Amino acid sequence: MTTFSVGSNKFRLNPFALLVTLLAIALMIKLGFWQLSRGAEKQAIMDQHISATSVGTLPLQDEQLLELVKSPQQTVTWQGQLHPRHYFLIENKIHEGQVGYEVIALATLPASHKYVPVNLGWVPAAAERTTLPKVTLPEQPLQLAGHVYIPEQPFLLSAQQPELVWPVRLLYPELRLLTELSGYALTPFIVRLNDNAEFGYIRDWPIVVMKPEKHYAYALQWFGLAFAALVVFLFASCKRPRLKNFAKQ
Repeated sequence: MTTFSVGSNKFRLNPFALLVTLLAIALMIKLGFWQLSRGAEKQAIMDQHISATSVGTLPLQDEQLLELVKSPQQTVTWQGQLHPRHYFLIENKIHEGQVGYEVIALATLPASHKYVPVNLGWVPAAAERTTLPKVTLPEQPLQLAGHVYIPEQPFLLSAQQPELVWPVRLLYPELRLLTELSGYALTPFIVRLNDNAEFGYIRDWPIVVMKPEKHYAYALQWFGLAFAALVVFLFASCKRPRLKNFAKQ
């Protein structure tokens, strides 16, 4: 225990309490800056959406794939055919309070050996996990249109190890895993099918799930908590002088 004085106040610093407080403050400050960075990322996505909207719809071609990686939210169109059996079900997707799956099919890309992963939308899950939703994919060539989407790198405690039985169920649509499991060369992005497509399932594609302003508000809260933790620690460590009672007994 270390004791020192500042004016009329004495401070007793417990090394363990000091260490815990400093670690907590460091963690809260780190979380605050993380929220700031997430807010900046969401703002960039919204800006990209505005930019892509001004460009309009582009034809999807093999030689443009790498450029489109730099232009998420860009709307593209092409004629392709969906693979009838090989598709993915992304688990634990919520729509209006109900649990379900997002269906990702594989569409051919003209004049290319690649397939395009296309998110066709949301389907409800059955009460029993062993019962898969009924998914019927069109067999004829289709005029496809949607916007480029690059899934965020998920935080997983362990790597996904799905069973290779079609349709394959996944927790997250990792592009590397989609390529590995399908055995096909895939585009370096997913296309989310347009809302006005005549086929597909329930589609509700928000530009961002959480707006930048909310991330900035959370950052302010974390910084405020860090400051409050420091104030509480200093207050708890302060030993004020006791007032002497000179009154005669």
